[in-house]
Amino acid sequence: MQGHADSPLTPEGRRQAAAAARKLGSFDIIASSDLSRSRDTALIIAEHLGLGILDPHPGLREIDVGPWQGLTRKQIAKQYPGFMENDMRPAGYESDDDVFDRVTGTLLHIATTHSVSTGLVVTHSGVLRILRRRLGIPDQRNHRNLEGCWFTIVVSGDARGTLTVRESVNVLENATASETL
Repeated sequence: MQGHADSPLTPEGRRQAAAAARKLGSFDIIASSDLSRSRDTALIIAEHLGLGILDPHPGLREIDVGPWQGLTRKQIAKQYPGFMENDMRPAGYESDDDVFDRVTGTLLHIATTHSVSTGLVVTHSGVLRILRRRLGIPDQRNHRNLEGCWFTIVVSGDARGTLTVRESVNVLENATASETL
C-alpha cells in the first residue's frame, strides 16, 4: 500500500507514461496529484503533448491508508487479520466520503479556475475507484497502470458542480500493477 508515500515513478512507469502520451487525444490542461509518481507521469505526458501543466494539487492525492502505508497485502493480512476479507479499514485510513469530497472539491476548483473544455487529471487508482463507486459504478479492484475514466463536471452559476462518470479508458493493454502491492 503506497497511500501518501511519495515513491518515485519507476523506469517502467516512465516508459508507460510516454507510451500512453502517444495514444492520448488532445487536452486543454493537465493537472496532477502532488505525489511524485503522479506528477512525473503528468510531466511526461505534457511534454509529449506539448502542453503546460498546472501546479500539482494535494487534493488529487491517493487515499491516505494510515498505518497500512508501506505494507504489502500479505503483511496487512498478518497484522490485521480479517480486515481485507471483510473490507474493514484501520483507524487513520481515510474514509471514502472524505476522499470523494476532497477530490470533487479539487476538480470543481480546477473547473471554475480554468476556462477549459477538456482536462487530463493524473491521479491514483484508489481515487478513481472511490469516485466511480460513489457515482454508482461497480468497483473494479484490478486497475491496470494508466487506466482511467472519463468524468464530466458541470459547474452551475453558484460555482457548485455536478460530477458524473462515463466510461473507463484502458490506455495501455496488459500493463498491470505488481502483485506485490
